[in-house]
Amino acid sequence: MPYPPQLERGAVIGERYRVERVLGSGGMGRVYLASDAKLPGKWWAVKETMADTADYERIENEARMLTRLRHRSLPQVADFFAPDAEGRVFLVMEYIEGSNLGEYMAHTEGRPSIPFVLELALRICEVLEYLHGQSPPIVFRDLKPGNVMIGGDGTVRLIDFGIARSAAPEKNADTVKLGTIGFAAPEQYEGRSDPSSDQYALGALLLYLCTGGAFSEWTPDAQRALRPDMPPTLVPAIRRMLSYRREERFESVAEVKRLIRPDGTDEEHAASAGSSGGGTTTVAVLGNYPGCGSTHTAIAAAHTLAREGGRTALVELGRASGTFERIAMEWEGEPLKGKRTFSIRDVDYWPAADRERLGDIFGRGYRHIVLDLGTCGNARDFEEFLRADIPLIVGSASEWRSGDLIAFAHRESLRARPKWIYALPFAADNAVKDMRRRLGHKKVYALPALPDPFGGNAREAFEPILGALYGRQARRSFMKLGFR
Repeated sequence: MPYPPQLERGAVIGERYRVERVLGSGGMGRVYLASDAKLPGKWWAVKETMADTADYERIENEARMLTRLRHRSLPQVADFFAPDAEGRVFLVMEYIEGSNLGEYMAHTEGRPSIPFVLELALRICEVLEYLHGQSPPIVFRDLKPGNVMIGGDGTVRLIDFGIARSAAPEKNADTVKLGTIGFAAPEQYEGRSDPSSDQYALGALLLYLCTGGAFSEWTPDAQRALRPDMPPTLVPAIRRMLSYRREERFESVAEVKRLIRPDGTDEEHAASAGSSGGGTTTVAVLGNYPGCGSTHTAIAAAHTLAREGGRTALVELGRASGTFERIAMEWEGEPLKGKRTFSIRDVDYWPAADRERLGDIFGRGYRHIVLDLGTCGNARDFEEFLRADIPLIVGSASEWRSGDLIAFAHRESLRARPKWIYALPFAADNAVKDMRRRLGHKKVYALPALPDPFGGNAREAFEPILGALYGRQARRSFMKLGFR
């Protein structure tokens, strides 16, 4: 069946997204720039793909998978529409402005700065770690210059999830053979892929950057074309990533990241700082028990980040509005009356947001989003806590409440992550030390009294928790050096 003609300007998808123009097209379909009838001034990238009837269920399942992803280096997937009468499916994603890596290479005449190359590699490693850490792992499968977007402010995003798939170890082969010649791993031509396939593509991308765009496969000519100012650890890392045999590559991209950053810096701190380098950073605040002060802490954190710079949202997620309604009444002098949001001192408050609305919020270009999860009784909302750049648990070190925090830690031990942070309002130093010992976790901090959470003057109090975000502007400036 021939591919249907492209949609005309003014065509409306899902009674909401108005086609403005074609952004690009290829073998997998087309991408349109679309305006939003519900959010004036908001732009979306809508990917159109043809689907065989046998693929409908798989495509819909993968679209649902993508809508759950939350990472600063991934465009937010906001909507999905099942096949129309002509067999076209539509995936609505955040529109990313900027240049792709191929265009950037042309701008630099094929010689990007080495600091830029290393920083770019670290960003890509971080997002691949996130994708491969999903259950089951997600394999991007088409990492190439055209699918890496560089924003004017230095942000790095992976785009075009038309072929991203959940890895299925129990299957002998993928349903289809996909990837881009020159960047796809050898096994992809046999219809197979796993997380190491993305590692191969990263090696091909780095070789491309370090040979002036001339090579993406390791050959004697490619080795001779390598620029002489490369760090000594990078050349063997690229060669190993480009191994034909999967078992000869690195065990994971985390190993690659350690080789790229060989300066002995604390890896967790570096990763946290990297999360603040561009796009949206998410702070999720979860209360260990009702009345522990999690909302108070979330408010203070949001206003502290807003004062540091950048648009900030505070979202009351997954429960009926109560506290935020009272705050709106106090500050605006009247009930919300159906309003979706209100603002206090440069922070946008979103009361009683559901997951559908959360997708809209992530698409609005906020620098920081603070999620007030309350005690988070909903398992799907707890997923947002697990995805957050900074997951913060508010509890107590008091004798009559400390057991609740220990019980929570034991209950969630299988999902616990090293980046989890515990905050104990009003706790004394000895109580913090004792809780660190009992939890077996070093990231436990006291929070002093915060009498004015709206003031934004709690920088010192949040330094151990949010300190990595305070250096955001300096890190963004570093990335911009590569664009001069």
